[in-house]
Amino acid sequence: MKHQFLAIDEGHQKLSLIDTANPRYGWTRSLADFPAARDMQRIGPNLALIGFERGFFELSISSGEVLTTCDRWNNVTAARRLVNGATLVTGANLDGSGGINVLTLDREYRQVSTVRRDGDYVRLMRITDLGTYLFCMNDHILETDTSLISLNAMRAPGFEHAWKAERMDDGTTLVSAGYGAFMARFDRRGNLASTFGAAGTVPDEVAPFVYATFQVLDDGRVMVANWQGHGPENGHKGRQLLEFSPAGKLLDSWSDRQRISSLQGILIL
Repeated sequence: MKHQFLAIDEGHQKLSLIDTANPRYGWTRSLADFPAARDMQRIGPNLALIGFERGFFELSISSGEVLTTCDRWNNVTAARRLVNGATLVTGANLDGSGGINVLTLDREYRQVSTVRRDGDYVRLMRITDLGTYLFCMNDHILETDTSLISLNAMRAPGFEHAWKAERMDDGTTLVSAGYGAFMARFDRRGNLASTFGAAGTVPDEVAPFVYATFQVLDDGRVMVANWQGHGPENGHKGRQLLEFSPAGKLLDSWSDRQRISSLQGILIL
């Protein structure tokens, strides 16, 4: 496996720049000041947006230097930069009224709008090409319009803390099942079409535990973070980074048990 990527190690509470072919490459920085970092987005050639429990920060990819920070709330689970420079911040009870919120900030991080719907759990949020929102709501994926009015719900047996959903170019939706420890693909209507990566379909050494962040590469390969538990002593468990073919066949896997305990977030560069 040959990939360079940013890695959120939830077990060690660290963020690293990693080259799977060169263990001496990159850097590692503490996330002690940025607890519960979950979301990552590349927003420039050398710039990444990292969401954490209280907001988000911008990071130099090459050096790991934090350039700007927006630290303002509690229970933030996702942050996404839009092409117009605005930032969407998603989480629970961000406006103090309960429920799930999506806040819109302008380029200067001033809040310009908020929308709300009932609920007390959400993980990552993604925006489709049609402008709708995909929310991971524990046991299902909820698609809404920009006012958070429900449009569709996608469910699969075994979803538990479902982590991320992403709409593909062909209209299907790919989902990481969290503690279900498999990947699910839904058709254009939101019906479950297939699953892959579950225990029994991959070698035992993979030890699927929590399928968290994933990324689809330009050629259709699917990279998946296989999180192995809280705390610093999980590096010897399972395989941390999994590479699947577009059809869901495991092609390769990688681990660095000395450097990584529990790989939760990935951003393939």
